[in-house]
Amino acid sequence: MVQKSSTRPRGRPRSFDPERALGAATERFRTRGFAGTSLDELAEATGLNRPSLYSAFGDKRAFYLAALDGTIERSARGFKRLAERHLPPRSMLELLFAAVIDGYMTGEDRPAGCVFISTAATAAVTDGAVRARLAEFLAMEDEAIASLLAAAGDADAAAHAPVVAAVLHSLSVRARAGAGRDELDALARAVIDLVAQ
Repeated sequence: MVQKSSTRPRGRPRSFDPERALGAATERFRTRGFAGTSLDELAEATGLNRPSLYSAFGDKRAFYLAALDGTIERSARGFKRLAERHLPPRSMLELLFAAVIDGYMTGEDRPAGCVFISTAATAAVTDGAVRARLAEFLAMEDEAIASLLAAAGDADAAAHAPVVAAVLHSLSVRARAGAGRDELDALARAVIDLVAQ
């Protein structure tokens, strides 16, 4: 009679979902940053062991870069969905700011803001690949916001887009610093009034 082994099988679990694992890792990076996140913490967050992490994503830096790439893709899809609604400037901006603030106010144990603004801006100082992705994210964001504003009839869309983006970035920092929802909403309303007057 052959006895079944009670040891855990090697390798990735059968239910391994790379997108889900990457999402969990992104949340851990968003909370603790690149330098502040260990491989053991990534293993805990994803439910994968270290060899499986290396096999699926490479080292910690490669995992972080994949998290940034995934954030760019998700953000671009979000902007595209908003564009498909064909809203006037004020309604579009209200929806944009509400969605972004909703995201910023989440986190593993407290509001964590945006993974790019809260963590990549620091890592970019010494890592060229992170810096390139941060630049890509900012360019995508500026272009998407300008396109949304132009489609909504804003004659100054190119000038207003970086202002809107700058306030989005400030909201990320403020959320991470502990600002409440009312404070973030008030700042969003101020820029909406400025842009969509």
